[in-house]
Amino acid sequence: MPRTQQPMKALTTIVWCALLSAVVCGASLSSPSLPGLRSTKVTYHPRIGISRRVKTKNSFLASIFQPAGKKGSVNKLVNLARASNRGRNPESNDEMVAMIDELRSQMKPFGLPKLQKSVNGSWVEMWTTEDAVLSFAKNGFLGAEFDYAGGSINMYGDEFTNIVAFKGGNAVTADGKIKVDEENNRVSFRFNVAKINVGGLTIPLPFSAGGYIDNVYVDDKYRIGVDSRGDYRVYRRPNVPA
Repeated sequence: MPRTQQPMKALTTIVWCALLSAVVCGASLSSPSLPGLRSTKVTYHPRIGISRRVKTKNSFLASIFQPAGKKGSVNKLVNLARASNRGRNPESNDEMVAMIDELRSQMKPFGLPKLQKSVNGSWVEMWTTEDAVLSFAKNGFLGAEFDYAGGSINMYGDEFTNIVAFKGGNAVTADGKIKVDEENNRVSFRFNVAKINVGGLTIPLPFSAGGYIDNVYVDDKYRIGVDSRGDYRVYRRPNVPA
């Protein structure tokens, strides 16, 4: 490969990783940054020989204070996502993945009208297992600190915009088209145009890539999904506290 093409190939690879880390999710360009939160892991070790009466009492109290069913699982996932510093603290990752797998096993088709209404609009990524976005979150990009990953989905116009943003105005963005598979609550996507905004300059890049995300759970505040590469994601609406 000619040396003049090597930097462009490397830059395109970076864009591919960055934009798939936001994978049809995200936040509008004006979305606020996500402050980091530290996670503290607490492990409970039951005492040996504890009486059946005490265990029954504890289970009864837990049933009162622990939210029940799917909503309780989602609330716990969101709290773990907030405590994970966007996935940079991986202590709860295994637990979160298992919880999302359980939600996925219970998933039923939303139907097209509900899927369109629920997914349409802007989202901010709260947590992911995706290595690329975690690398950007830890290391930044071209000397700029990571700000947020996200995008805006037009479920009625079959279009989306993804963004991985960095402090100081630097960003990697891409536009593309989507296709909805309502049986799997799936949104497939293909990027058409990508660009890097850095130091006030806009650099267009040759870019063609695609994939999908299965929306395991969606409500008016949060969205939980698994993408075509097997990565797990939790999103929030931009107006929901980080």
